[in-house]
Amino acid sequence: MEQTNIFPKRIRGLAVATGVASAFALFPALLLQYPVLLIVGGIIQARFPTTGRWLVWAGALCLGPVLITYDVMLFPHPFVKPGYVALTFPAATILLVWCYAELVFDGLARMRARHSLPCAETHQVGWGPWIVAVALNLWIGRGVYGFVSGYHSGDHHVTPSVLVAAAMTLPLVVIVVAFDIWLMSRTIKVRRAGV
Repeated sequence: MEQTNIFPKRIRGLAVATGVASAFALFPALLLQYPVLLIVGGIIQARFPTTGRWLVWAGALCLGPVLITYDVMLFPHPFVKPGYVALTFPAATILLVWCYAELVFDGLARMRARHSLPCAETHQVGWGPWIVAVALNLWIGRGVYGFVSGYHSGDHHVTPSVLVAAAMTLPLVVIVVAFDIWLMSRTIKVRRAGV
């Protein structure tokens, strides 16, 4: 059953290509964490199917609002910006929409296939998901701590940029918490089954 959890090569390659194109588009803004999630998820997904799947979905879901925000800002004046920006953002957006479509179709196909298969036995969670969970929690925790400590230090001004940053970070926080819950519930289920 674990082998069926691996994305086809085209989806893994598309995730990496979308991450690379988005990294080139977002490089001046230094918002590289979401493209990195896509790239790493696409690369490790064949070796760590569940962790790679979570990273690809997290990168794709978090990258959408970022690219849409930049696309909306560029839309009124597409030819005023340098050629680099005018070419990279549409390419990254097209790849991301294609990636969304592939992920949704793959997910629907897996849901149909899962209903027709008999229940598989539960396997132990390997060390890969735990390492990813610790790294993601430290990364998110550092960002949340910085945001909260900045607010408590006397800077109580809520600017539009702070709201946009919070709105872009919130989906990643939700995904990391969901990944933690899945990992803990899977571990508890395995221990109860005595595997």
